[in-house]
Amino acid sequence: MADGSGHPDRFDTFKQVLTDSPLLVNGFDRQGRCVLWNHECERLFGWAFDELSRHPDPLALMYPDDVVRQAVKDSFLAPAGSRFREWAPLTRQGRPLPSLWVNIALPDGELICIGHDISEQKKAETQLQLAARVFECSYEGILITDADNRIIKANPAVSLVTGYSTEELLGRTPALFASGRHSADFFAAMWHSLNTGDHWRGEIWNRSKSGEIYPQLLAISALRNREGRISHYVAVFSDISQLKADAAELEQIAQYDALTGIPNRRLLADRLLQAMARSKRLGSQLAVCYLDLDGFKQVNDEHGHPAGDQLLIEISHRLRHILRQYDTLARLGGDEFVLLFAELQHSTDMEPILSRVLEAVAAPVELADGQARVSASIGVTFYPHDDSNADLLLQHADQALYSAKQNGKNCYRFYDPCQQEEQLNRHHQLKALEQALHNQEFVLYYQPKVDLLNGQVIGLEALIRWQHPQQGLLVPAAFLYQLTGSRLEWGLGQWVIESVLHQIDEWQRQGLDMTVSLNISADHLLQPEFAEQLDLALQRYPLVSPASLELEFQEIAAIRQLEQVTQVLEHCHRLGVQIALDNFGTGLSALSFLRHLPLDILKLDHSFVSDMLTNDEDLSLVSSVLHLARTFHHPVVAEGVESPELGAMLLQLGCRFAQGYGIAEPMPAGQVPAWIDNWHNKGLWADLKTRFGPGQAINSHE
Repeated sequence: MADGSGHPDRFDTFKQVLTDSPLLVNGFDRQGRCVLWNHECERLFGWAFDELSRHPDPLALMYPDDVVRQAVKDSFLAPAGSRFREWAPLTRQGRPLPSLWVNIALPDGELICIGHDISEQKKAETQLQLAARVFECSYEGILITDADNRIIKANPAVSLVTGYSTEELLGRTPALFASGRHSADFFAAMWHSLNTGDHWRGEIWNRSKSGEIYPQLLAISALRNREGRISHYVAVFSDISQLKADAAELEQIAQYDALTGIPNRRLLADRLLQAMARSKRLGSQLAVCYLDLDGFKQVNDEHGHPAGDQLLIEISHRLRHILRQYDTLARLGGDEFVLLFAELQHSTDMEPILSRVLEAVAAPVELADGQARVSASIGVTFYPHDDSNADLLLQHADQALYSAKQNGKNCYRFYDPCQQEEQLNRHHQLKALEQALHNQEFVLYYQPKVDLLNGQVIGLEALIRWQHPQQGLLVPAAFLYQLTGSRLEWGLGQWVIESVLHQIDEWQRQGLDMTVSLNISADHLLQPEFAEQLDLALQRYPLVSPASLELEFQEIAAIRQLEQVTQVLEHCHRLGVQIALDNFGTGLSALSFLRHLPLDILKLDHSFVSDMLTNDEDLSLVSSVLHLARTFHHPVVAEGVESPELGAMLLQLGCRFAQGYGIAEPMPAGQVPAWIDNWHNKGLWADLKTRFGPGQAINSHE
């Protein structure tokens, strides 16, 4: 092609100029064939010029939709120099390429198309639109201020939380929300964090337009310009009033007795440790008193449980009036109480106080249907004269209580830590236990744990027995308490772990895959080499999955050394072993333990479960404990299920997993496979579902 003057065609001239252009440049003749396709087009679209020049309709590759392709072709007829049009031709990979195009028509009918890739601009627009949408729709309040802390932007959530409209906020400073609860030091620390680290996060009390003071969770970020100077502040906050209320309710449930409102076992643990520390610091004595009501069962039998509850409330009220500033009254459950009397100079100071306690309890109580009388038996031990840990102090007071019961009740007795006869007797018993371990007289029995909803056997608990040569088969309560704090406790505990792993391995070889739990005492768990020895034991059984082993420990194990217990359990968790908190609901731990300990399972104590069909208080406790467990997302296994009725009630309360004599008694390992087959064949659990009335449902959260 030539222009008539002997010079190359102008289209060829354009091709020379535009081939290396950073813009997208292509050209088409009157038949729609591609006559120009520069390097930038090749790079972004993926087609080479040779491919397109041979294609009869190259536009069909980039615009497969007939309607869109025709619109593109129609744009070719637009006058030269017309405005840019936005198209999204497809690349070779089928990806749309947003771009702006303008057409230049040559006199001979050929067309030059010049385009610009706007993909990044489109992404930026999308991000800006998304950010604006998030800003408007966020449930959290978002405030933006300038460098002088003047509000320049607020999303709708700010108005919902504070009560101020956007118009009322613009130009004001966040000082408008000040509650007056925080000191100048608080705000000085906040600004120091913002000026040095560009960020601050924490809880703050602010005031709404109505004057209500409420807690906020607030995060502030300082934004800097290119010169490094702060240009804006962005604050994101939420009203956490409901969270605070829920936390307070959970703490109330966890630390206070539901019936009397006085501290329960958990809060007692904290108070006892504090009182012990204060006693050492001041050089004073602390009296730990274990109190049990004499004749309380008769009140329940004669007047009913509501009357018994009324009596407990009245007794608690009377005892609280005897306490001083640093004293504590706690209810352990049933008719058992603990009183802590602090800052005593001499043990004789307790005698008049204990006399007043006995008098207060013995005074008649007016009930709805008459009058009732009970008395109290009290066991007392003194710290630091009895220089024991918190758990043993309670045990010693309980032993003294037993002595008071033996001496006619309605009296108090003091624990004597120097009782040589008792110590000598324990020494002989430890010797007998050591010999029993050496002679292989200990055996393990296994009690199944099942899913009441579908009948699945979810595991077994290993329970130790002593096959005594003269006394026959002895249960743990007959001998295990003697091991507490002794070196034999470690040896027997290691034997249990080894025996359980061996049994799991043997069952697996028989085709029975079961998770087995075992109990670990506090002193055993706190041995420095516990986790390492557990790892070595697991290595000796390579076919046994660590998840098949479950360690059960009681809350008392974590009271003395929470940090150390947490580290040991986390180490075990990393090995793959499961962790269960035993006797949940009766221990002495604080609610914070559930937040920090690496737990897989909670075991609901049988003392709550066994009487919940006849005792509204126990039923309420079980419901509260299950609610607490669900809050922390821990499955619960209920112990002490002695009847189908208890199983049905547990299902109704949302607890699927259970064990107890109503399901199966502990049995030797050899009987387990046959029992499982029989359990599945009989389908006894299926009857539980028929015990639900209309509208009732099983909570399968666990």
